[in-house]
Amino acid sequence: AAEALEGTGLVPKRGRGWDRVDLLAHDEPPCADIEDCADDFIVRHDLACERGEMFYEDPETGYQVFTELAHKKRSKCCGSGCRHCPYDHANVKDKAMRIQQPAILYEATAERSNGGDGDGGPKRASGGSLKVLFNSTGKDSFLTIRSLARSAAAAASHASPTVDLAILTTFDASTRTIAHQETHVDVAVRQAAHLDVTLVGVPLHGRSEKYTDRIARGLRALTAHTGKPIGSLVFGDLHLEHIRGWREDQLGLTGMGFTLEYPLWNVPYHVLLDDLEASGVPCRVSASTVEGIPTGQLFTREWSSKLVQDQIDGFGENGEFHSVAEVWQVSRERALGISIK
Repeated sequence: AAEALEGTGLVPKRGRGWDRVDLLAHDEPPCADIEDCADDFIVRHDLACERGEMFYEDPETGYQVFTELAHKKRSKCCGSGCRHCPYDHANVKDKAMRIQQPAILYEATAERSNGGDGDGGPKRASGGSLKVLFNSTGKDSFLTIRSLARSAAAAASHASPTVDLAILTTFDASTRTIAHQETHVDVAVRQAAHLDVTLVGVPLHGRSEKYTDRIARGLRALTAHTGKPIGSLVFGDLHLEHIRGWREDQLGLTGMGFTLEYPLWNVPYHVLLDDLEASGVPCRVSASTVEGIPTGQLFTREWSSKLVQDQIDGFGENGEFHSVAEVWQVSRERALGISIK
């Protein structure tokens, strides 16, 4: 039956994301205690690797899945978007739709990365380190990018060492949507391409993994791709202390050991609105938890003021709504707040 199916040409070539498995040779439960990992494929995978096994049974589908050991035995990425690919999905096409491990979804162009396009933008150093912005595709992340661009431009004007910027976006591995924003990861790719900033995508598999482990793997992929160490992690938080505290505990010096930056912390809303208006970038509501706030609503100063009158945070910082910054509606230079020389 397997030979007949292969002969139809309807399935990938054997070894490209699948292989035949002798089920009789896998009659032992995949976990030492099946109750501990019956619905957790990460645990099953790790135990299979400890035993030197090439496959494990997916707890949800019952399919046999290649372990990382099997992929390393192949010695290269097969291009199928495998769950445990150890090669950063190097040969996968349409990465935004298929990757299961952190991988580069957009790479900044060589000219701009070397500061040689003459567009007046912040010059990126050939050495140095990376600032990594956690980008949700919303207005706060966008305003943070503008703040970083201004800082880099100011440093360059004083002949100071410049620091490269990269962005990191997490998304659901199954739906390919960004949590809370309810936008597809393609939006993050479109933003990165328009702004010409390297983007690493980090697919999340829910409870079967530790968030910080996924972030660490994404940062390793970024470092391996750029050859630069991580200098700091940057966030667009405005004033919520409990969120900042969680980041410090999990990702900061007492957690993963990184320096964290919050360029917009406690910046008055009217100042942020001034900057958003100067950019010309329209921001629209992409998701809402409050009745009367429709998706597609254009975020403006007037609308924000009306929210405040209705006892709603003017920037939706308590989760009342989330937005997407349509940076592609204006030039890259205007979006970033840089000048053409």
